[in-house]
Amino acid sequence: MRAEIRIEPQKTLGEIDPMLYGVNVEHLERAVYGGYWAELVGNRKFAGHDDDRPGRGRPDPWEREFADPPGFGIAAGWTPFGAGPGVEYAHDNSIFYSGGQSQRIDLIGDGGNPRGVSQPGIAVLGGEAYHLRAVLRARGPIGPVRIGLGDDVAELLVDDRDLAEEWRTIESQLVPKAGGSFDLRITAAGRGQLWVGAVSLMRADHHRAGGVRQDVAERLKTGGITLIRWPGGNFASDYDWKLGIGPRDRRPTVFNRAWGEWEPHDLGTDEFLAHCEQWGITPFLTVNAGSGTPEQAAAWVEYCNGPPDSKYGAMRAANGRAQPYRVRHWSIGNEIWGNFQVGHVDAETYARRCVEFARAMRAVDDGLHLTAVGHVRNVLGRWNQRVADIAGASVDAIAIHSYTLNPMILPEEPDPEEKYLAIVAGPETVDAVLDESIAVIDSHWAEGKAEISYDEYGVREDLRTTTPWKEVYTLRDGLCIAGIIQSMQQRAGRVRIGAQFGFANRLGLIDVEADSITETPCFQAFALLATNSGPLAVASTCRSESFGTSGLGTEPPQRDVPWLRVAATASRERDRVWISVINRHPARAVSATIDIAGDWSPSAGVSVLGGDGPNARNAAGAVPAVRLSRTDCDLEFDDLGFARQFEPHSLTVLEISRAR
Repeated sequence: MRAEIRIEPQKTLGEIDPMLYGVNVEHLERAVYGGYWAELVGNRKFAGHDDDRPGRGRPDPWEREFADPPGFGIAAGWTPFGAGPGVEYAHDNSIFYSGGQSQRIDLIGDGGNPRGVSQPGIAVLGGEAYHLRAVLRARGPIGPVRIGLGDDVAELLVDDRDLAEEWRTIESQLVPKAGGSFDLRITAAGRGQLWVGAVSLMRADHHRAGGVRQDVAERLKTGGITLIRWPGGNFASDYDWKLGIGPRDRRPTVFNRAWGEWEPHDLGTDEFLAHCEQWGITPFLTVNAGSGTPEQAAAWVEYCNGPPDSKYGAMRAANGRAQPYRVRHWSIGNEIWGNFQVGHVDAETYARRCVEFARAMRAVDDGLHLTAVGHVRNVLGRWNQRVADIAGASVDAIAIHSYTLNPMILPEEPDPEEKYLAIVAGPETVDAVLDESIAVIDSHWAEGKAEISYDEYGVREDLRTTTPWKEVYTLRDGLCIAGIIQSMQQRAGRVRIGAQFGFANRLGLIDVEADSITETPCFQAFALLATNSGPLAVASTCRSESFGTSGLGTEPPQRDVPWLRVAATASRERDRVWISVINRHPARAVSATIDIAGDWSPSAGVSVLGGDGPNARNAAGAVPAVRLSRTDCDLEFDDLGFARQFEPHSLTVLEISRAR
């Protein structure tokens, strides 16, 4: 197979905004807790109800009339330890530290055996220091409280003389003798009562850095990630920012209606913005336009950006941050067009509310950059048209979201070859989505041209075939992500913000476990283009043999999809060009002639992302099956340019400098 590529470095398509290389961090399943955030303890503030969940026993209905089920009175995620007639449990809603509930352990027997609660599956590394914090109170001679991992792995003893009928915070370090997965146990002996208001365990280095896992955050740097959109996503449409500030153990755990999950508010405004400062990341905050109000959003702006003598700036200062964060980029809601969204409304209602939000937020800080909610295309009652008509003069950008394929809407997993072609052709759909959206918005925008914030995109996989609700990404998916980044680069004058969904675990670039981080092919492709592209998008054309698709899931049928997909960027001085080439053919290499206008050096840097097959994937603890190679080579120019062969199912970036 052969192809012809033409690059014109002097023909600029647009300046690439650094914020094009962003990600989402949303409070969803294990994206934050169990992924981005370092906390190892689930339901650490003991929220929720006791019930007969699996593992606690399910008595027959008639038995419930005579006795409580095993583990009655223990909050979700916890189990009894040393259960028997000498101990009873209650989720105490009269004496609590935060959120209206604590875990009470009533020691009613004289036995000296430890009794309490336990949480299984706490994964730690042997010899590593872990920061332990527990909020306790007690009544009666309960003996020492033991907080430990497994049997003689690591333990803290709290003398009952250090406890009283008031809350005490105990902090210490645990250094496990061995690594592995252990039970976290909180027990006491004797007679009396022990209340646990909160407990926390995280690696000491992550705790010192503010709570975000530093090994996870390091991938922001190596991945070339420049922006994080937070706190969502659907989560943002029911998020009250005020619950996520102040001492973390005091913050209430509340039920989030967006995802049907309990939210402990451990990762809040100050933690997130301090983390962004630490790593040089631009924060992009989504205000609650679902159950929230313009006044609530304006107060959040003041908390982030107001002087320390303002009402909410003083609140920020009291929480340890006198200097304003100066957050510039804000989005007014998320996908409020969807009937799955908390606060879903019609297009006109949202647009009018968007104007109210913008007015209230800019009254606090007139330097904000505001993004309104757009739709994939101009559907759902001509959403983009109406939002542009009514709110266009009040905002700077409109958000577009789209995902590739979504096989979960299909009755069964599709044929692998059909699925492969549909996914690698996905960037062609993205091209159409962006172009059609821009055309509609421009025709109804009040003045000039709107910026496009393409702040949710990604590849959906069938979660019916994976656990625990994490996509398994292959090289095929990485090629799709690379093609989407090319789409944004080629529209750099209009698409100013990009944010892949998401960063860790669910729809994530990286797969995170307590003791491992796996870089998916999507991360590898993202990082290759984010760190090997210039600031200017320049013209490129490609003539290649092509293929077609019949339509699958949410992907429409495609015709004449070229096997090679090409984009080019250049330095500001135009003395260097980066040419990214995706060979989407699953089995055949493509030989291409590449012609670059001007005089160029015969030496080139070559980076190739490839693997043993289009469905190669990286697994935790294994040698990566998708590999990045970097070499230097000499190009042989003739009147037509130079020749290069592109391996099947691969992404290649050529970096070439001008001849001296």
